[in-house]
Amino acid sequence: MRRTRTVVVSVLFLAILGILGSGFVSVAPGEVAVVRRLGRVVEPPWGPGLHWRIPLGIDRVDRIATDAVRRLTIGQAAPASADREPSAGEFLTGDWNLLRVEATLQYRVSDPVAVAIQGERAEALLPGAAEAALSRSLGRRGIDAALRSDRLQIARETRDDLQSFVETQGLGFRILGVSLTDARPPSEVAADFAEAQAAESRRDDRIQVARAHEAVERATATSRGEALRESARSEAGRILLAARAEADRFLALLVEARKSPDLTRRTIYIQSVQAMLAGVRRKLILPPGQVPDLTVLGRFTPVPPEAPITRSEGASPRKPAGRQH
Repeated sequence: MRRTRTVVVSVLFLAILGILGSGFVSVAPGEVAVVRRLGRVVEPPWGPGLHWRIPLGIDRVDRIATDAVRRLTIGQAAPASADREPSAGEFLTGDWNLLRVEATLQYRVSDPVAVAIQGERAEALLPGAAEAALSRSLGRRGIDAALRSDRLQIARETRDDLQSFVETQGLGFRILGVSLTDARPPSEVAADFAEAQAAESRRDDRIQVARAHEAVERATATSRGEALRESARSEAGRILLAARAEADRFLALLVEARKSPDLTRRTIYIQSVQAMLAGVRRKLILPPGQVPDLTVLGRFTPVPPEAPITRSEGASPRKPAGRQH
């Protein structure tokens, strides 16, 4: 009897040790453990290391990888396979054209508790929500923009739209990015679209050539304009300096004229005649006291003989020269 009791106690002790030992949980690096005790979440989640939970189903532990980048393929650019619908991967653009698109979604867990509570529902909602966000983005633009210039903008809009949906539903994911891996028209019209794209490429090449020519011509015209402006500035400076010199000479002559009007007029007269005769190469021989007739040179009106030179009162008369050249 005693031996039986000892065996029973030993078995119970070992069972208790086994039950207690089964409560130890090891959490690997890069993941957390969400513990629900009788359905209620234990905060905060357990980090990497060794932990102990209450066994016998009282504590439920869900391991969630938080540093793993998850990927999801949206759509299908290739022709539909046998296991998918014929219209799989087809999206309608804003100009009522069909487009086959394939995109890759990258995301990771941002809220382990929400992912643990949502369970498989969180992963199941993502494909449909991602296709809906991509469809809305493609519906805002035409097929040409979707195939060429707006691919990055489409990916950005899809990511933002999907992130907003995830936050609203509390799925606990963070959308890292969406990339359009392929986009092409349906195979039935692929040749026509290829020809249209080739024509657009030729048009773009001509536009680039025209813009390059425009840039060269504009640079040349700008250089010529600068040269003309510099020449005009130089000419304006030269004329201004000459005008100032002439004005200064006139002001100096005015001062002298006020001091001695007769002498100034006579000096101006002689300088003018000398300047004129320098280019004529003719000689005029005049008797003493005779005023030269300058009409032979075709430039001056003859000075009246009776008043060849006006003198101010008090000025002493000067004897005329016998000859003038």
